Amino acid sequence: LVLLLLTSASDPGIIPRSAHPPEPEDSELGDSPGAWTGQMPRLRLPRTKDAFVNGVSVKVKYCDICMLYRPPRSSHCLICNNCVERFDHHCPWVGQCIGRV
Repeated sequence: LVLLLLTSASDPGIIPRSAHPPEPEDSELGDSPGAWTGQMPRLRLPRTKDAFVNGVSVKVKYCDICMLYRPPRSSHCLICNNCVERFDHHCPWVGQCIGRV
């Protein structure tokens, strides 16, 4: 019972949401001349991009709901509606995600 209370009171590693989507890099814009219709084009960010962690290239995924590139080993929990570091599962008995230790 004590471990259940400690787990429910601990932070699972929820990644704070971004208020605005990240700025696309110049190579990601993909403008096509002559396609101007007078409206602001909707920028489509790539689903993955390469990031360097400790000198190693790692692919990080974009989360449309949280509007950020998630760190490696993180995932979006559909029940909590948050991205969680080192996501394992959502525990219904604790009522939160089980993630970062």
